[in-house]
Amino acid sequence: MAPWTLLVGRLRSLFERDTKGEAIFPLAVLSALYFFDEFDTAAFATLAPDIQRSFDLTDEKFIGLVIINASLVVLLAVPVGYLADRVNRVHLVVISGILAGSFSLVTGLVSSVALLTFARFGNGVGVLANIPIHNSLLSDYYTPDSRPTVFANHTNALYLGAIFGPAVAGVAGAAFGWRAAFFICFIPIIITTVIATRLVEPARGSTDRPDGLLPMGGPPPGFRAACKTLWGVHTLRRTFWASIFLGAGLLPLAAYLPLFFEREYGLGPFERGVIGAANAAVTFVGVQRGGRLTPAWFAKGMQVPMQRTGLVLAAVGPGLLLIVASPWLAGSVAFSLLTSYFVGYLFAPLAAVQALVSPARERSLSFSLGAVFLVAGVILFFITGLGGVSDAHGLRWALAVLAPFWIIGGAIAASAGQFVERDVQLAFAAASGPPPDASPEPPAGPDASTDLPPDRAAEPTPD
Repeated sequence: MAPWTLLVGRLRSLFERDTKGEAIFPLAVLSALYFFDEFDTAAFATLAPDIQRSFDLTDEKFIGLVIINASLVVLLAVPVGYLADRVNRVHLVVISGILAGSFSLVTGLVSSVALLTFARFGNGVGVLANIPIHNSLLSDYYTPDSRPTVFANHTNALYLGAIFGPAVAGVAGAAFGWRAAFFICFIPIIITTVIATRLVEPARGSTDRPDGLLPMGGPPPGFRAACKTLWGVHTLRRTFWASIFLGAGLLPLAAYLPLFFEREYGLGPFERGVIGAANAAVTFVGVQRGGRLTPAWFAKGMQVPMQRTGLVLAAVGPGLLLIVASPWLAGSVAFSLLTSYFVGYLFAPLAAVQALVSPARERSLSFSLGAVFLVAGVILFFITGLGGVSDAHGLRWALAVLAPFWIIGGAIAASAGQFVERDVQLAFAAASGPPPDASPEPPAGPDASTDLPPDRAAEPTPD
């Protein structure tokens, strides 16, 4: 049997098992798009030092370029999520794929910092669909029982791309220069986007109910009303607060780590690519493990998945300190692999909980609204002066100062678990009308909100 045929057969068996007999085509197509989009992201991260030298940028200017671009793109996730709750999401997926592929090609052609910034922004807009819109579609393609493993497989498409992407980028960069890596990304993204046109838009909320009945119809709420509804979900509110610290810890980390291995240990594009691929591989294992364990965690209690998510987020902080404390390359690599493994655990339970607690008509916006808080975290990172630590004190200190953000964010995320069961009941009840126990109750505490939507106005506001 040919290797390609064997690979396809294995993937089919994996998807059939993890979708629990439901259709595998949506998961396969959306995962393939996520996989090929990551080639570009991985190439840029792996070749960051070469790109930085090509345009003669200081650490602070280069990291600023990356973070400002990422922040602008992340902020766009909110209007895109709001739009996705109102239009055909499959059409948005196709448009996003065209943008991602086209601007990946443009990245390899640019000749100035301004054009590089524009190209990365365009590619970032193209990959916006990969989390809020894909997750919203997957929530409506698949039932709650299969969602943890479905989300795990979709997330692992990212890490498969991160495994192969750095290796391909490293080889291409070493052999032909950094620009060649971005030429390679264009063709598979466009081909997969064409295949995505065969997807069918699912009915929103149709898989939420165990009886298979569709939720109530009616127009979706306006932006302000939708945001108020989502803010009234206590679980989401806590995760949004956690996202502030995650944004401060995650976005700078993605830019710092390749620079750290080049600057501290003198590694070239190929070696950095191998390390990036190895980190993605262990994260892949962690994601699969988290996806398998999430149903068992739910069985122990609806609060358990968020508690586990908080633990793995908090564990990243000490992991970063171990990376920078090691005076040897082998130690830094080993601790980076351990940290990456733990990070993998958080994705499946977090996505499964968010899909359950978010009302179906606001689900795309829910998956994207956290972007505002991620950007707030980046702003916090810069206004505290931490953006200049690398130039002033070196990359070891720059990585070390990220650790507290992960620990605090993990603690806040874990505290969200106490609200999950109630919020799931409210989300399901919203599909067919007010919950049976939604009679008005007195506000509990001086900070209880009085402008929440009707189905949540009676609840105490703990945050």
